[in-house]
Amino acid sequence: MQRPSANIAVCAAIAVVMAASAFGQDLSSPPPSYRFSSGSAALKIPVEVIANGLVFVRAKVNAHSGWFILDNGSQGFTVDRDFARKISLRSSGTAAASGGGAKAIEAGVVLDVQISLPGLDLTHRNLVVIELKALEPIIGHEVDGIIGSRLFDDFVVIVDYADRWVSVYLPKTYEPEEAGTVLPVRIDEHGFQYVDATIALPGVEPVAGSFLIDGGANTYAEIYKPFADAQHLPPAAMKLLNEPGSSTGGTTESREGRADRIGVGPYSIKEPPITFAQDTEGLMAARNYAGLIGAEFLERFTVVFDNSEKRVWLTPNRNYAQPAEYDASGLRIRAEGAGFHRFVVGRIVPESPAAEAGIEPGDVIESIDNSSVEKMTLSEMRSMFCRTNARYSAGILRGKRHLQVALRLRPLV
Repeated sequence: MQRPSANIAVCAAIAVVMAASAFGQDLSSPPPSYRFSSGSAALKIPVEVIANGLVFVRAKVNAHSGWFILDNGSQGFTVDRDFARKISLRSSGTAAASGGGAKAIEAGVVLDVQISLPGLDLTHRNLVVIELKALEPIIGHEVDGIIGSRLFDDFVVIVDYADRWVSVYLPKTYEPEEAGTVLPVRIDEHGFQYVDATIALPGVEPVAGSFLIDGGANTYAEIYKPFADAQHLPPAAMKLLNEPGSSTGGTTESREGRADRIGVGPYSIKEPPITFAQDTEGLMAARNYAGLIGAEFLERFTVVFDNSEKRVWLTPNRNYAQPAEYDASGLRIRAEGAGFHRFVVGRIVPESPAAEAGIEPGDVIESIDNSSVEKMTLSEMRSMFCRTNARYSAGILRGKRHLQVALRLRPLV
């Protein structure tokens, strides 16, 4: 994804928490282990960074290759149900699970598999099987599984968002570089990391709290409803948009606006979009922490996750000082078809430039300024629609009719 990025509005938060029994090791199988191809680290594994900070790595399950999201905010290792069927994985039981929404997740468990990243084999591991393909049109990328918190439990993981690589070290062999800032974190029973952060909002005193660090939530920050209610947020003067979201746990409800600032340690992002979750059930209604710091914040840094020492390192990258931009079109688009190059309008924000241009849900965007979009990615299109005050001529397909509309962007929050 190219900076500056668009907030994609339909947040693909993919936090998953499984019942502890789902990860119980089969007593008849060997304990979990690992093998590095060389030495005690797997260095600079190439990744893709798209959809506002989601990190995709090419990984293998029992030698079968697929695209996996690297997500410290998702428990264990997860595989898509269709992918599991395709590579003939057999479930050995079921487990209870919950995601971002209130909907319970039907999950299976596969025992004793090998998960391989370039340079690292994770052997005798258990997988949770759930439905992930519904996230693909929202993200614009294949989703075959999630490499979750178990990787972060056992290793030091470095994510370089700007240069798009990940390195994995044994904790005892990792030597921190002097650059960057070390921040203490709290580690919960799921291996999730929590950091202290401060969020300044228009017209009120800044609020501080403990926030989940969630690389699988493509947002700058999200404040959960129990904390927001306790702090009497959002403030009345804040301009907000209603934005339904998508998660492994079903539809989530939220409102989005602009904060004045997000601060973590010595680092501060000015005027970032921020989400106020409206859910009263599920993970997005947690009461034991304030909310989450998401991938849009993290992608401005090289991040070192070191659970063994209960710390993270943040080193600003070349995107740190970029303006925090937000969609200025009112278009909420999903990507379909081969390669995710068919762009379908799913929703229109009321009284937005898209609504004024006469674009309707179900329209297919075929061209922008007379250039075909057939090779464009969803992230690239969303980035174009962040350019405040830009003007575009959009070619759309409505049923069998080809139409041309004028789109004049302006700030929505």
